[in-house]
Order: sequence, then structure tokens, then C-alpha cells
Amino acid sequence: MLAKIIGVALLAGVLASCGSNSSTSPSNAPTGNLITIVTDVPICNAISASVVVQNLNFSQVNGGPIAKYLNTTSAFAPEIRLNLQQLRDFSTILYSYPVKAGSYNQATLDFELGSVAAYDPTLSPPVRTFNVAFTNSKPLITINPPLVITAGQANVMVLDFDVLRMLLTNSTGNITGQITPVANITQLLATGPTGAVNPNGFTELDDLWGFVRSISNTNTTSNPTYTGDFQMQLLSPSTADAPQVPINITPTTNKIGFSDLGHLLPNSYVEVDAILDSQGNVAAKTVEVQAIENPFPTEAGVTASTALIGPIVSIQTDSAGNPKQLNLWVHDAEPDDAGTIPMDSIFQVDLTAGPTYQASVMGPNFANLSFGPLNLAVGQELVVHGAYTKPPSTTGALGSPALPFTVEPTAIYLKMQSMQGTLNSKLLIGSDDATGVFILTPCCSLLNGVPIYVVTNNQTTYVNATGLAAVTGVAPLLVKGTAYYEAQAVTINGVTIPAGTLVFQAKQVHVLQ
Repeated sequence: MLAKIIGVALLAGVLASCGSNSSTSPSNAPTGNLITIVTDVPICNAISASVVVQNLNFSQVNGGPIAKYLNTTSAFAPEIRLNLQQLRDFSTILYSYPVKAGSYNQATLDFELGSVAAYDPTLSPPVRTFNVAFTNSKPLITINPPLVITAGQANVMVLDFDVLRMLLTNSTGNITGQITPVANITQLLATGPTGAVNPNGFTELDDLWGFVRSISNTNTTSNPTYTGDFQMQLLSPSTADAPQVPINITPTTNKIGFSDLGHLLPNSYVEVDAILDSQGNVAAKTVEVQAIENPFPTEAGVTASTALIGPIVSIQTDSAGNPKQLNLWVHDAEPDDAGTIPMDSIFQVDLTAGPTYQASVMGPNFANLSFGPLNLAVGQELVVHGAYTKPPSTTGALGSPALPFTVEPTAIYLKMQSMQGTLNSKLLIGSDDATGVFILTPCCSLLNGVPIYVVTNNQTTYVNATGLAAVTGVAPLLVKGTAYYEAQAVTINGVTIPAGTLVFQAKQVHVLQ
């Protein structure tokens, strides 16, 4: 799982890590826990860019000792892997650790490994991988204004990667595999200009995904309304010494797939919509359990199963036109076993296995569209649950392509995603300036410019625009929501959308600047 990084300093002990960290602060120095969250500026294409974060340290304004935050020189430090393209306009949590109170105006971020892959229809399988080289694997990031860590209360910083400028291109505009880290750090507050606490605390985390490690019915926070939590693992390809985030359950949490914490099981794959409250706790608004995985079976004859996440790159049909197989470009697996499941590989998903089909509740569906085998299309982001079979060989002989992994799915979920492109035309602008329909021309080579009908409603938010009327064809757009394929014509918001169209129900329309 890869992405943007937002850092949040929380009350000590709120967010926990399974592993230890060799960095320490003087015993008499007050500290605040710094939790890091993630996001990035997008690049327009079907590209996967992965890095492993090794160290993240801070320098004080007054020239005091360096504050070691993420210090993977420790023998028990976690491995944290980011896919800089997967969380476009999304955010997730990177790490948590105490930092000495004070002001910090510089940060160093060390990268250990990297991989870059791009969709290339001339290849079979259609994924081109690059030899990766960092032009600077230890960038120095200036923090202006400085990051101020206040002891005894939550503090938030945002580390925003700019993957558009990070992936270097040659004279013809093609990426080379060279990575120049580009990032920016700013601080967030949980209060508004008048000092009032924001209802969503520091920020909303609108689609965290990972798997459950453990469950507790004990409230460990200072908020008396929380009823317990479960530890959720993110961003680490190892189940040993990996960072875990406590997801607090409230009396109003919408629980999908389980009735209470007593019925939530370890190794469940979950998606979570939450807020970071003003005290630095992760409070769940919605938790959706999709499946219980069996990533490392110990019994003989038992097949491993996991959640495979990525876009559809092709669909095969039978003689009657019914889909029988799809090829999934896997960007992430939960639980993630990097030694067994190769990322940025094509997995063949057998649709004749009779999986269930469901759209994730995290994505909008205000048009009440259906999702089933006839609603699959290239470019949709899926979560495929089921047993996978490793091929006899992952390297082809005499230049032939490697045999693919095959998957017998038990469930297929349509995932919320982001799509980038330009405005083609507006078909409807409602009186509220939020509801409407417009056509997006995607810039991703995977979709080859096929027009997408974007539908919005009064719950759609607009970033860098006051509403739909202010969206023009000048700046590129990034829309976040759920992509449904409609084989038959459908009418939404009073507009007839033709058959054979990808309909994108937008939670957010972001005008990129």
C-alpha cells in the first residue's frame, strides 16, 4: 500500500507499534507522539511507483539534537512500503512514535528500495517494469513554517509527495525509472480560526484498508464514548514487528459484516472511514468487513487466500458474451507477503468460480446502480478475495512470458478509486451547483481516452472550485468515487447515459492546480 504521508503527533500511547524503535529522547524531555499519514500529487497514467521508507528524522530550529522518528536501523524496526500512485487524493497512516517537544524546520527521509511499473499494451503481460535508481535517496525537506510539537496534546503535520515531479522522463516524455524524491511538509490544526474544534478533528480518513490483527473491548482513550478498538495493520509487507493502528469503535459506528467487536475476527480484511479526532484518536465512522483471509496456512492441503487489490486490465468472455476471466494488475495484497505474492503482476481471476459481487459501502452509489459480472470493465479498481495458486515458474523460458498467478475468487468488491482526466463537456448543472453530469476524458493509457460519464449530487465536494459551474476544461481534474459499467442505457439526474458506458459516481471533484 503506497501513498501520501500526513504526519500527526498524538497523545503518547494513542497509536501503537508492534516493533520497537532505537531512537530515544532524554528521559526528562517532554514528548508528543507523532503519527504520520499519507497522500500524493497524482501523475496521469497507469503507473505504479513503490518505495520503502527507511528513516524519517527531524532537525530543530535552534540546532539542537536530531529527533529520530522512524529509525529502521533498529533490529526490530518495521518495513514500511509506500505505493506513491495508489492513494491519489486518499490518505493513510504511516507510523507513530514520540518526538521531543519543540520546533523543527528540516526533515530527512531515507529510501531503501524502489520499483516502478507502467501499463504497456504492447507487452504480454501488459506491465513494463523499470530498473529504479534514486537521484537522491536521502532528501532534505525544508519545513516552513516550522513544525511545532507541543507536549501533551495532539499535533499534525502533512508530508505530501509529488509523484508527478518524482518520476523522471526522457526527451520523448517516457518515464525512465529514475526517482527524485519531492515532498512538502505542512502542519494541520484540529481547531478553526476562532479556536473552535473542527467536527472532523484533524482530518477525515475516508478509505483506510488493511487487516485486523487483534481486538479489544477496552477503551484505552480519554474519550468515554469509545467502546473498544481493533488493531489494524497498514503499509507493511511483514506481519512481524509491523506498525498497527487502533481503530476505535463508537456507539454510532456503522458496522458492516459484523455486529460487534466480539464477532470481529483476526485476519479480516476491512475498509474503514474514520476521523482523527481532536485528541488524536482514530474514530471509525464506518467499518466494512469483506472477508477473512488465510494468508499463511499451516495445515497440509489448505490453500492460501488473501485480498488482491488493483485495476482490471482486460476481460475475457465466453461465446455467449458472459465474462469468464479477468486479468487484475495487483498493486497491493492484504495481508501482504512480498516473498510469495509479486506486486505489479497480472493475476488471472476465474469468474466461473461463482464469486459474490458487491460494491464497497465506502464508495458512493446515490444512483442505486448494480454491480455484478456484467458490470465489470477495464479500469475499475477491485478487491478480489479468494485462494490463489502460484505458477510452476515465475520466469519465462527462452523469452516467453512468465506463467501467471491464478485466483479462485470467493468475493469481488468494487472499490472506491480516483480517475484523472480533463473536462470534455457538461451535460447538466443542478440549481445547487453540486448535482450534475459531465463527461471526463481520462488521460490514463489503460482507458485509451474512452469517455467517462461523471455524475454528482448534493453530497459531492469540490476542491479548488466553488461548485460544478466553476469546473472548466483548462485544468486537469481528479474525481474520486466509484466506477460502474452500464451495459444498458440508464438515466441519472435526468440525463440519459448511453449503453456500454463507464459511469463514475463522484464523492469528490478535485481541480488540480
